[in-house]
Amino acid sequence: MKPSRTFVQIVKSAPGAFTANFALQLLRSGILVVPGLIVREIFNRLSGEAPLSDGLWVLIALLVAVALVRVGGLLASVAYDGICEAQGQALLTRSGVRALLAKPGASALRMPAGDAVNRLVADSANAATMVGYTFMVSGAGVQALTALAIMVAIDPLVTVVVCLPLVIAGIVISAASKRIRKYQSSSRAASGEVNGFLGEIFGSVQTIQLAGAKKHVMARLEHLNEERRTKTLRSRLFTDVFLGSIWANTSALGTGVVLALTAKSLNAGTFTVGDLALFIIYVGWVTDFTSLFGQNLALYKASGASLERLEELAPGSVTEVRAQEPMELPAPRETLEELKVVGLTCRYPDSDNGVSDIDFRVRAGQLVVITGKTGAGKSTVLRAVLGLLERESGQVLWNGEDAERLPPPRAAYSPQTPRLFSASVRENIQLGSRTDDEEALRQAIAAAVLEQDVRAFDDGMDTMVGHKGARLSGGQVQRVSAARMFARHCELLVMDDISSALDGPTEKELWRTLRERRSVSPVTCLAVSHRPETLQEADHIVVLDEGRVVGQGTFAELLDSDLKVRSLWEESNYAPQSGHA
Repeated sequence: MKPSRTFVQIVKSAPGAFTANFALQLLRSGILVVPGLIVREIFNRLSGEAPLSDGLWVLIALLVAVALVRVGGLLASVAYDGICEAQGQALLTRSGVRALLAKPGASALRMPAGDAVNRLVADSANAATMVGYTFMVSGAGVQALTALAIMVAIDPLVTVVVCLPLVIAGIVISAASKRIRKYQSSSRAASGEVNGFLGEIFGSVQTIQLAGAKKHVMARLEHLNEERRTKTLRSRLFTDVFLGSIWANTSALGTGVVLALTAKSLNAGTFTVGDLALFIIYVGWVTDFTSLFGQNLALYKASGASLERLEELAPGSVTEVRAQEPMELPAPRETLEELKVVGLTCRYPDSDNGVSDIDFRVRAGQLVVITGKTGAGKSTVLRAVLGLLERESGQVLWNGEDAERLPPPRAAYSPQTPRLFSASVRENIQLGSRTDDEEALRQAIAAAVLEQDVRAFDDGMDTMVGHKGARLSGGQVQRVSAARMFARHCELLVMDDISSALDGPTEKELWRTLRERRSVSPVTCLAVSHRPETLQEADHIVVLDEGRVVGQGTFAELLDSDLKVRSLWEESNYAPQSGHA
């Protein structure tokens, strides 16, 4: 993977800011050539036999003016550096999150969540820094080339000899680039392991306490921190100390070469004191450029490692990074007449678990319930129908047309284990919805049997739910998820055991409100449930066993016609007491 393509996309994301930054870098570096010429003239006048004139003070004033301009350019370039780095980091982070959100819903991260966050934040920042640093090196390059041209015009031989150690040092840095990348990758990986383990600790505090594993966990954390320290230290020693000492000694060597080669010329008068001062100043700048260039090469290699880590986290986040994300417009509303599932087969990665040859249909206004034993594949069917899982084969037809996914306003989904964000109840319900219709929000809350709970909250709808809804009960979390689903006003409501965490009265009230909604306007529902009340109310039931459909029909039809289906009900303890012998 070549980082250069990604860097071009970063620049394209904000061309105005990056162009201004580049111009300011040229100003802050290029203007430094002028003081060298001024200092040369000042020393020539001071070392000459002619009396001092007013022109000397003009030169000094000009030197001060150039310094002020350079300081202004430096401050402005630093500001634009921050703007451009933030823009680049935001682009890479957004691209990574976009790639993660585009993955099928059941595709797990390849690393702990803490490591994933570390990659999105630290690695994207590391890669974004490369662009601003390259601009700075480009400005220093223009400065160095101009300085070399002036030096060659004064004494070509001294210039060539002075540059020779710099070339050798550059070759050493280039040869060390592979090791730089290796050490940087190792250091970033060790940091990711520490962050990942910290994330796992924060998510399992009670488990650690109950297992009495505190000492073991702390010992593991100490071991990971020690590995990170060792690898980070090795990377810093190689790049900052070893390579840095090469450039520092090269600069001192260049100054010594200038003094040695120009001693005789100074005595002969062919090389002035002003020329010597200019060479010493310019040699330092040329050395700075070569040092910056070597550091830039090291940063390029390190940023390449960071981009590889981002791509490993979310394939396509770097190779398909775009300067501007297209705005996702909501799909046009299309009234559901029939949802037909034909031959749907879906299996989890690296596993034989899944569902095969699933066939059923949902007509407008129906309540279709999928049921079966635990592990039969009920949730898998729902997620595959919605497009949250990749399908091996089969079709999901929306009004006769193939539909890979069913986003709003086609379908709204309430999972068996809802996820809430660390935000208010209102924000969790409105998640992804731009509507500010308070009446619609009130109706969604009422439909989810959440009104009394909201009134009891300290801040009502603005009550913060805590991390993953920690301040709410399991039933409240489930009903907030249901309210989020109702607030979408979609054609199809998909519910995965929506009442599993509810007590009996609340569950009955939830299904009563849903019946009322269906009686007022045709609401089409596809649900997973094993509750007898829900099954008896269903227009159509699909029974699963070991990932396959073993029966379909109404509650009464299935119990009367299929012994295998009846045995499933008996095993799950929801066969009716009478009426279907």
